[in-house]
Amino acid sequence: MAAANDYQRQAAPEGSSLYYALLFAPAQQRPGLAALAAYRAEILAIPRSVSEAGIGAVKLNWWQEELDRLQRGEPRHPITQALAPVISEHQLDTQGLTEVIEAARMDLEYGRYPTLRELTLYCHRAGGAIADMAWRITGAQGIDAAPFAHDLSMGLELTRMLRHLRRDTQAGRLYIPEDEMRAAGLSMETLANDDQHAARTQLLERQGRRAEQFLNSAIQQLSTSARPSQTYGLVLAVLYRALLKTLANDGYPVLQQHHHLTPLRKLWLGWRTAKRPQRIQPAPAE
Repeated sequence: MAAANDYQRQAAPEGSSLYYALLFAPAQQRPGLAALAAYRAEILAIPRSVSEAGIGAVKLNWWQEELDRLQRGEPRHPITQALAPVISEHQLDTQGLTEVIEAARMDLEYGRYPTLRELTLYCHRAGGAIADMAWRITGAQGIDAAPFAHDLSMGLELTRMLRHLRRDTQAGRLYIPEDEMRAAGLSMETLANDDQHAARTQLLERQGRRAEQFLNSAIQQLSTSARPSQTYGLVLAVLYRALLKTLANDGYPVLQQHHHLTPLRKLWLGWRTAKRPQRIQPAPAE
C-alpha cells in the first residue's frame, strides 16, 4: 500500500489542517479517514488539472467505472484499494463516493452558482457525503453524528472556497452565489478592483460568517459523550474556525494573499481539542 500512502500524504501534507486532524484522531480510524481524504482530493483536483472539460469528463468516467470495480471487489487504483477494507468493514454506501464525482462534474460544466441553494448542493456533493462516511467509520455505538457531519462539511467547504477565492476566480470558477454578487454590485470581473474594496469586504464578511455559523452549529450538535470518537471532525472544525478568525481580523485579503495558521498553532489547537473535546464550545456571536 505504499502508493496509497503517497496519495494520502499528498491529501494531508505535513503541517496541513488535515494532517493534524488525522494525527489526533483515534489510531484505528486513521487509515480509513486518510483514504477518504485522499479520494476526495484526487477527484476534486481533476477540474483544476485539465485544460479541456472533455478531458476532465473522461477522467471522471474512469473513476465512476473504478467505483463499479470497487463494489465488485476489484479496485485497481491505490486509493480505492485502500478504501476497500474500510467500506467492507463498516458496510459503507459507496454512493457517497459517487457524489464527489458529481461535484467535480459541476466544476467542469458550470463553475458558477446562481444562489446559495445551488452552492449548497455542490458543498454536499464535494464534502457532505464524505463527512457522513467519516463519522460512520468511527465505530461509535448509540450515537447519530449525521447532523454534525452535515454542518461540519458545509463549514469546511465554505471556508475552503473563501480561502482559495483567488485561485478559483483565476480558473474561471466562482463559489459565491451570483445573486449575492449582484446585490453587492460586483461581478467576477470587478471583484478584484481596488475601488470596490468596501463592497468586496462586506461580501466576503458575509461568506465568512456563514461558514463560521455552520462550524459552530456542527460543534453544538455533537453531544459531549460523542466527542471523543469524533476527534477528527472536531479538530477540523476548530482549526477552520481559527482560520476564519484570522481572515476576518485581516479584513479578508483572500484575493491578495494565501492565509494559513502556523503549524505550531495548529498543533496546539489540535492537542487541546483532542485532550478536552467536551470543553470546545461554539464561538460567541459578534
